[in-house]
Amino acid sequence: MTTASASASSSMGKPQAGGPLPMPAALREHIQVSEELPFLTVITPAQGASSMPKLTALFAQHRAWFMDKVNRRGVVLMRGFPPGDTQDFHQLVNEGMALTPWNGFNLKGLPGFVGNWLRKYAEGLMGSGDYRRYLDRDAVQLGPAGDSIQGPHVEGGGSPKRTRYLTLCCFEPSEHLAETAVVDLHAAFLRMPRSLQEKYLKAYNRFYFITARKLNLIDRLILSQSPMKIFETLPDGRAKLATQPTHATCAHPETGDVCLQPWAFARNTNTHVHAAANAIYGDTRGPIGRCPNADGTNYIWDLCDGQGRDVAWTDDEQRAFFEDLIRHAYLVQWQKGDVAIVDNVRMGHWRMNGKQGKRKLVQIQVESFDADLHPVTA
Repeated sequence: MTTASASASSSMGKPQAGGPLPMPAALREHIQVSEELPFLTVITPAQGASSMPKLTALFAQHRAWFMDKVNRRGVVLMRGFPPGDTQDFHQLVNEGMALTPWNGFNLKGLPGFVGNWLRKYAEGLMGSGDYRRYLDRDAVQLGPAGDSIQGPHVEGGGSPKRTRYLTLCCFEPSEHLAETAVVDLHAAFLRMPRSLQEKYLKAYNRFYFITARKLNLIDRLILSQSPMKIFETLPDGRAKLATQPTHATCAHPETGDVCLQPWAFARNTNTHVHAAANAIYGDTRGPIGRCPNADGTNYIWDLCDGQGRDVAWTDDEQRAFFEDLIRHAYLVQWQKGDVAIVDNVRMGHWRMNGKQGKRKLVQIQVESFDADLHPVTA
C-alpha cells in the first residue's frame, strides 16, 4: 500500500530521502542517544550535569538532526537538561526548536487568564472537562491525574485542523504512576487486518455532542467563533453541536506513512477504553475507573463516509482497536526536568491513572496541521 503526502516545509525538518540524518560530529561530545524502542529516542548529557539553556543552544545549532529524529520516530525525550523556570521552556521551544506556538483552543492568542475563563466556560457548556490551567498565552499546565485513564488521542483530533507537535516539560513528577502513554499510530494501522485497514482508509471520524444546558446569546456568539457548529436546537433549548468530519487516517506529512487519528473522549467509546485497560493491566496498577470527563460529556464518536452516511463500527471492532493501542503503548515515567517533543500525527497519547501529588506537567502546542491536506491515496 502506498501513500502520497503533501509537501512539507523545510522549516519542519523534513527528512532527507536517503535515510536518517547522521549525528553531527560536533554533537557527539555533548549528548548520548538511546533508541531501545522503534518510536522513542532518549537523549541525555554525554557527561556531567547540564541545563535547558545548554540544550536550547544545541537544538538551535543542530535543529535539522533533532527534528529528523522526531519526524522519523515519533518521540524525542530529553532527560538531564532541567529548566530553571517556564521561561527556559519557552526559550527552548521558541529559540532552540524555532517552533511557533499554535493552540486550537486559543487561536487568537488571548492572555492566560482569559484562556482559563474560556476553558471553564466550555466545560460548563459541555457538562465536564479535563481542566487545564493556562500559565500564560501558550503554556498550559495539564489536568490532574486520578484513578482513571484517558482515551487514546491525537491532540485536537476532534477537528481537521490541529497542532503538529506537542512539547512537554516536567517541573514536578507525580506522587505515583500517572505516566503519559504514547503509541505509534502507523504501526497500529499496519497491525490491523486488511479488511479493517480498508474500512479506516475510507472512513471519516465524526464527533458531536448535546450541550449540558439551554443556549443563551453569549453561548451562540462564542460558538460562532468555534469549530463546533450548531446543527440542531432541541425543544428544551439545548443544542446538538458538531465539528467537521475528519479523515480517520492521514498521511504523515514527512514520511507518507498511514497514521490512524483517534480522539477517544466520547461517552460511547469510554466503555471500550475502560474495558480494554482493565483487560490489559488487571490489578497491576490498582483500580482503573471510567474516565469521568468522557462520562460527564454527552459526546459521541462514530464513523461516516465522505457523504456523511453512517459507517458501521461494531463494539468488537472498537474494543479490539483500543486494546491494541493500549497493549502496544510505552508509558513515559516522568522525571523532574524531562522535556519531550511528540509528533502529534504519528503518535497517540493519553494520561494514565495514578496519584497526582505535586505533579506539574506543562505543555506548549506548536505549529498547525490540517489533516484534510494530507489524505491517504492508494
